[in-house]
Amino acid sequence: MPPLHLSGTSRALYRVFIAPSLSPALRIAANKSPRTLTPSSLSLLPQTWIRPKVFKRDTQRHALSDTYTLDTAINSPTVNLVDLQGRFHAQVSLNDTLNSLDRSLYHILQVSPGKVDEFGRPGRSNPPTCKVISKMDLRQQHKLKLDIARKQARGISSGPALKNLELNWAIDENDLRHRLKKMTGFLKEGRKVEVLLGPKRRGRVATTTECQALLAKVRDAVAECKGAKESKEPDGKIGGVVTLVFEGKKVEKKVDENSDAPI
Repeated sequence: MPPLHLSGTSRALYRVFIAPSLSPALRIAANKSPRTLTPSSLSLLPQTWIRPKVFKRDTQRHALSDTYTLDTAINSPTVNLVDLQGRFHAQVSLNDTLNSLDRSLYHILQVSPGKVDEFGRPGRSNPPTCKVISKMDLRQQHKLKLDIARKQARGISSGPALKNLELNWAIDENDLRHRLKKMTGFLKEGRKVEVLLGPKRRGRVATTTECQALLAKVRDAVAECKGAKESKEPDGKIGGVVTLVFEGKKVEKKVDENSDAPI
């Protein structure tokens, strides 16, 4: 069939409604038989150009599983697990843990891989270390990671990475000392630390006095770090969820001119 074949009815409608509005040159070309059309006359006919659609690569749309090892992708039947309260559980069943979670809200994230034997099989004595993390927190973490990568690609220094610390209002003294020590260590490295305080899930509810005392202890620990400051106004409500953001200042160690050891 000729490429420009039109039925008799279509050609008649074209001549009545379309051809009169064309310029003389286009009218001549339109009245010619498809077999007599030449390349030069074809160029006079109306042509429709379709603009190809181009999709830009957007790294933000990548699946979290492209970056992290999650849930059933963890290659071990057992894992060492850190739960939502920060408690450590050694060698627990991965399947049992997944079945106990609300999978619409939480992931199990592999933090460090375990050891494998010479055949690539996971070792029972050194399973992967994982933690339970909310999907919202993981997406925010992923977004921050992408933002840093984009800045580095443009040659913009992003500074030290933001550190996150979670405390519950009813935290015991030993755990609090350990976490405040981590926080002050980050601040002395010049890092920014976001401290999230919230109620303990399925645990004792702290009193208002205890909550205020915990806030005071956190701020006292920050005050001990020279140059550290609270960089944002607190966000939230005491007894609920409160976010504090502190910015540290790197402490330069002085060295004695007559000795290699720091003062």
